[in-house]
Amino acid sequence: MVSQVTLDIVIVGGGLGGLATAIAVRKAGHNVTVLEGATALSEVGAGIQVPPNTTRLLDQWNLYERFKEKVVWPANINMRRFSTGEVIGPTPLLPKMVDTYGYPYWLIHRADYQQLLYDAAVELGAKVILNARVDKVDDATATVFLENGDTFKGDLIVGADGIRSRVRLAVMPDEEVLPRVSTNCAYRATVPVDKMRADPMVSYLMDDPNSNCWIGYRRHVMAYPIRNGQLYNLVMSHPGQADVGQWNEPGNLEEMKWHYRKFDPIIRHVLDKVDHCLKWTLADLPVLSNWVSPSGRIVLIGDAAHAMLPYLAQGAAQAVEDGATLGVLLTGIESKNEVPALMTVYEKLRRPRAERIQKGAYENGDIWHMPDGDEQQLRDLGMSGRLPAGARNPNQWADGDFQPWLFGHNAITVAQKRLAEYKSGKEAVDDVARL
Repeated sequence: MVSQVTLDIVIVGGGLGGLATAIAVRKAGHNVTVLEGATALSEVGAGIQVPPNTTRLLDQWNLYERFKEKVVWPANINMRRFSTGEVIGPTPLLPKMVDTYGYPYWLIHRADYQQLLYDAAVELGAKVILNARVDKVDDATATVFLENGDTFKGDLIVGADGIRSRVRLAVMPDEEVLPRVSTNCAYRATVPVDKMRADPMVSYLMDDPNSNCWIGYRRHVMAYPIRNGQLYNLVMSHPGQADVGQWNEPGNLEEMKWHYRKFDPIIRHVLDKVDHCLKWTLADLPVLSNWVSPSGRIVLIGDAAHAMLPYLAQGAAQAVEDGATLGVLLTGIESKNEVPALMTVYEKLRRPRAERIQKGAYENGDIWHMPDGDEQQLRDLGMSGRLPAGARNPNQWADGDFQPWLFGHNAITVAQKRLAEYKSGKEAVDDVARL
């Protein structure tokens, strides 16, 4: 469905959320300019998980087949004991996700993910401007001012510029919002397939159709193959700090190995093959007072609105859901004067779900990083599925209540329902309430 009125929309930030939003609002028939501060597409890091609540949206944007060529299809997410590698409890993914929710759970390289979204956005007619560094955003005139003096005025400005968002200053001019810095930071690294294959002790991991997560006191390692088995991806959380919002600070290899010196010999063998790692501090945002500016013409999405810790692998997924929701709501606009009202609908619709997931990600950090003891043993018992009937699974990905709420969500159909309620003047029913 295409809107009756064409808006000029400026999206600040060309990451995954910004590009997904560009796709969604172009499909709604609006003009889109994406301002990205980097001089080139440069999604650093390495692997990222693409859950069913995202693959469903990619399919509805006709991108499913393109992504299939770039992804790995894991069979399970295996939670493992840090010291031995023993499987504590699995989350079955293939074929369960397709059988249950209609869509798969994928693993992909972040750079491939960004490139696929960029290509789709540009093909649809979005204009992407690189090296566009934002100086300030003015709410009264809905104008973005760049450091080089260029200006971009829109009917709507979307802040997709991350946890240290400059757009957020225009949305909340009287509040200072500081990221909540975790006591943990993380390393990212990849190991080429030839190095993995050369070691009989770890070569099987390149054929292992699983995402594996070794969990221990204050530390964990999430690892899985990406790029059709050409790289083994590692994300390693540990006590420490780095610069908030920086993804590419070089890490110290010896320090990295020291943090995991008591881990499973298998993972230590893998770490011995790492020749370069990146380090960044983990942080999220406090609950914001609002996502929409006083004028109603500037709105926040993704990490700019609800940055979350990575322990549910939902940060990018929620940004994509934000973009999909905006796209649907903007199909219903009949006058440019309606933008503020629709942005209020967007915030009321998206806030409860995003904040519940943000909370769940924070909780997972505590659950995964327990010290050995009675509580840890009870956690492991629960993850193995041996708790009494009706008890919650501490592995939230596998929990019988949380999993369907998380993965079964269709942001497009939910937004369509809410748009219809808005148009009819009915009071919306909160169908994405917190668990």
